[in-house]
Amino acid sequence: MKQQTTEKASLIADRIREKTERAARLVRDNTPDSVRDKTSQAAAQVWGGATRAGQYAADITPDPLLEKADRAATAARGNRTPLLVAGAVIIALVLVRRSRARRR
Repeated sequence: MKQQTTEKASLIADRIREKTERAARLVRDNTPDSVRDKTSQAAAQVWGGATRAGQYAADITPDPLLEKADRAATAARGNRTPLLVAGAVIIALVLVRRSRARRR
């Protein structure tokens, strides 16, 4: 049963992938070259601006803060599951509290 479900999911995923590729091809074929060129130039500008902004933020941030952020990011990467569970619990508590407050 589990294998059949997996096979069906795989078939559905393949169909979706094929339809998505077909739609992307149609959009690409029907989009004028000038629009595609302008879009790629705009994307490059945005990417460059974001890179410069990130570098600027890193340059002006004090070293102790960068080290703390690095340690926090490393700890978060190592404990993703507990963090996700804790986040889900917090969201659930907030939603329950809001729903009870509205009933009053």
